Amino acid sequence: MNYAFQVKKLSTLITFYTTNSSFHVKQLLENPTSEFKQSAYKLFHEIFKHTLPVDFQHACPVDDIFNSVSSSLDLINQSEVALIEATQKWWKEWYFVLTMEHSLSHEKEDAPYSFLSKKMHHPMKRHEMSHYAHLFTILPMPISNVCAKTGDIIRVNQRFIDVFGYTVDDLPNLEQWWVNAYPDPHYRESVKKTWQAALEVGNETGQDIPAHDYHVTCKNGNTITMEVSGINLGDEYIAVFNDATKRLEDQNILRDMAFLDSLTQIANRRRFDEKLSKEFEKAVECGDDLAIILIDIDHFKLFNDRYGHVEGDLCLYNVAQAIACTVSRTEDFVARYGGEEFVVLLPQTDKQGALFIAEHIQKAIEELRIPHEDSFTGYLTLSMGINAIGEDDNCDQKEFVKAADSALYYSKRQGRNCLALS
Repeated sequence: MNYAFQVKKLSTLITFYTTNSSFHVKQLLENPTSEFKQSAYKLFHEIFKHTLPVDFQHACPVDDIFNSVSSSLDLINQSEVALIEATQKWWKEWYFVLTMEHSLSHEKEDAPYSFLSKKMHHPMKRHEMSHYAHLFTILPMPISNVCAKTGDIIRVNQRFIDVFGYTVDDLPNLEQWWVNAYPDPHYRESVKKTWQAALEVGNETGQDIPAHDYHVTCKNGNTITMEVSGINLGDEYIAVFNDATKRLEDQNILRDMAFLDSLTQIANRRRFDEKLSKEFEKAVECGDDLAIILIDIDHFKLFNDRYGHVEGDLCLYNVAQAIACTVSRTEDFVARYGGEEFVVLLPQTDKQGALFIAEHIQKAIEELRIPHEDSFTGYLTLSMGINAIGEDDNCDQKEFVKAADSALYYSKRQGRNCLALS
């Protein structure tokens, strides 16, 4: 079937809700009866109410539809990506339920089913899951059927075995699943609490068991990140596994793009503000040292005026990369602070340690030997301001940065190309 018209309608739906703030989008996705989810189901039902395949060996068309939707959109907006991923997951689950209902139902009803309300109207509620063994063998994602009362794993499908390597003989019950899939005892307890909370939400609302990401250890020892949701059936439930690796990779790429300064290819101010909040809070709680270096390129406006903005951009890139290469510890952090200013954050480092790093940065810039005729040295130079806090210091985050900024201002008043401690 050609879904071009439906793809267009789905793309329009996604685009419409993308205009909301990211906070509002998050609320829409967390609310099981949200207007967006209702609209998504209405469109789903419109497409599939008369088009379910007679031969259930046919592949689920949902992925093809969403591939077309993704191709039609730019997907540069995180809210857009989140809406598409959530809708695709819902459609897969709804399609799965409809196919099972369609294949086993003995009577046809005129009214469309609602998967979003009225627990007993859910088409899955009207059949014993023992009738679905055949369908379990052909579903495209890992599925397990669990008895909610006893914790026994009733059956798993072939895809479950292919992905995880475990059979029902390996996993007769949930306790064995917890041990095998989550060998680390601390993580196992965390997973069990998260899953139990999700089950309770499903029971209380009469809706699907909400999805969470879990790091599942396979029989061969490999670990896969899976998004696990479920269909609540009262005494039983179906756990549905979707590989989250690609989604998380895409999210990380988007996150990196959002926090990367495109010109200098180091972290931007937004990422620095986030990092500073975490490191400052950690330093205060643990009584650790934390140092900051604010860096400014001397006479950069004159450099731009003389050499042009193309050379100015190249200069910013080279300086940023030189700083990043000099600050080599994994825990250290370099960002573009704004304009021709950069910032270095040094956890577990006192003022003397920060001064040592600053001197190495100064030397690295000298070795670049970037010509600057308006500098008294004839080459590009930096001014830096340094501040640090220790266990006995009592200042807030704003004062911490302000002290480094004051030191930077002092170094410029001293003639530039120098370092100053707060």
